[in-house]
Amino acid sequence: MDASLAPYHLHHLELLRLAREHEARLAPALVRSHPDLYLAASQHLVASVKAHLSMENTVLYPALLGALDADIQLAAKGLEADLGELKARLRQFSHHWTSAETIRLAPEAFIQTSKDLLQTLRQRIDQEKARLFPLVERA
Repeated sequence: MDASLAPYHLHHLELLRLAREHEARLAPALVRSHPDLYLAASQHLVASVKAHLSMENTVLYPALLGALDADIQLAAKGLEADLGELKARLRQFSHHWTSAETIRLAPEAFIQTSKDLLQTLRQRIDQEKARLFPLVERA
């Protein structure tokens, strides 16, 4: 692993851990009974993802877009352009699930939108690991 990517690999592992833990607890009866806990957990997850994306947007992608290797530039440009879906889902999730009451009133919808968001997050991490990180590690 390239040392410059180490923080991103570690963040990915942490985000995937948080996603697994969140998803494992998504049961309608539990969500309905403890919406405050689910609100706190989902807010923590969203904040962690946003912090990671901010780090990528301000440090990683600008550096890769300026790389000498044209393949790295191309992969970074493509992944940067594809970031919109994850950002949109994060925004929608954050704006919709703003209180324990909204979660309590619609636990099934909360579960489904949580799963959709987590799937988008996993896909994003998988794309970076498959398309971008190997290029950087070989450079």
